[in-house]
Amino acid sequence: MSSRPKYFLCGVGALVVLLLVLAILEAPPDGVERGETSQFVGRFHPLAVHLPIALLLLVAVLELAGLVPSGRHLKPAAGFVLALAAASSLGAVFLGWMLSRSGGYEGALVTRHMWGGISLAAALLVCCVIRGSDHRLYGAALLLTVCLMAWTSHQGGKLTHGQGFLTEHMPGKLRAMLGVPAPAKRQAAAIPAETSTDLRAATVSRPAAASIAFFASRVAPIFDDKCVQCHGPEKKKGKLRLDSFDSVMRGGKHGVVVKPGDSQGSELVRRVNLPRDNEDAMPAEGKPGLTAAELNVIEFWIASGAAETLTAEKVRMAPPPAVEPVLPPLAADYRPRAAQIGALEAQLGVRLVPRSQNPRDGMILRTVSAPERCDDQVLNSLRPVADLIVDAELARTRITDAGLKTLAGFPNLRSLDLSHTAISSGGLASLARLGKLESLNLTSTDVDDEGVRPFRGKPGLRHLYLFGTKSSEGQAAPPNLAKN
Repeated sequence: MSSRPKYFLCGVGALVVLLLVLAILEAPPDGVERGETSQFVGRFHPLAVHLPIALLLLVAVLELAGLVPSGRHLKPAAGFVLALAAASSLGAVFLGWMLSRSGGYEGALVTRHMWGGISLAAALLVCCVIRGSDHRLYGAALLLTVCLMAWTSHQGGKLTHGQGFLTEHMPGKLRAMLGVPAPAKRQAAAIPAETSTDLRAATVSRPAAASIAFFASRVAPIFDDKCVQCHGPEKKKGKLRLDSFDSVMRGGKHGVVVKPGDSQGSELVRRVNLPRDNEDAMPAEGKPGLTAAELNVIEFWIASGAAETLTAEKVRMAPPPAVEPVLPPLAADYRPRAAQIGALEAQLGVRLVPRSQNPRDGMILRTVSAPERCDDQVLNSLRPVADLIVDAELARTRITDAGLKTLAGFPNLRSLDLSHTAISSGGLASLARLGKLESLNLTSTDVDDEGVRPFRGKPGLRHLYLFGTKSSEGQAAPPNLAKN
């Protein structure tokens, strides 16, 4: 490649690098999911990222082959392959930024991998510029670029497979030579699910001192093995961390995930019990799900109170849990209408996800990825499946009082989030006839005392959130206060 075209293309590449740097600085990964299209495009990053890696290694091979007389004819091809590597690296960085920005990722590991990628693209452009002008400088730059590629790839590997993916099974002698600490030994969490008596006996199937906390010895190793690689200090997907007791109880961007004493009502239990092909299933991204024994440990810990200080001895001595009455289904079986549900999702741009593995537990209406798509007309279009929806997440959508009249016809609705919408007290009265409503979030809306009066003492309504409203309680209440 002649000098003028080479410098022109490198200048264009430098401009793209600058734009990517500005994009990362102005719109860094923040743990928020946004935009179905951007998530779809961004998920091509794991595929695209292998192309510049392969091309860079090929450049190194061609340059080395060119050092011997029999391989000198290969050396000119290295420049062209190097240019392809630089161009493809820019595309991979762009896709990586889209994935991390819109896919709900954040954390130091994500940031390091992203800056490693942009630095690698810049280093490849530098190699393109100096190739042919100073052989020693070019050789050193190419070597450093290969090393940078290895480091950046390692960060990506840790993002995908966990922090200790390369070192977990490292031979002892090599571990000692490199100064890599031995991995923490994981304690088995084998609790079968036959009966409550078997369950309590299994928790102490191994010798355990009464002073050893059940969470630290049984629950935390499961989180460490299956969850922390996506929900830890380095990578906090959905702003949720599961690497410590306090973080588990704090929850993520959607609120708490563990409800002490209520395992079936805990979002964490719902997610880990979802079918593996469900987008909301945890662990995500094709990773193996929890075993039946691991699920039993987590569910039993939550049902026992989800305390950090609960010891194995207390679990053994605890009385058997009370037999819960058989409750009626929350909604009709959604499976016969799966095709209709899929068509509505595609047409309206909203999501209808199962509340649990039980097909009679109803569905959740989700709009968080694109709330601007949901308006009164969308709610009206959902009437054919209104009886299946038990939870409607409508925060920041464009619904109005007219949409509330439609929601009044959702007979099985139990949880309704209307925060940050344009509704008023005038339209709120139509919701008073929802006989199964248990939670109503009116945060940052224009409702007042007159509008919420019908919900005072309403049978079955356990939570009424009024922060930021014109209601007298809403003016003084903290953000997380729920009015009963």
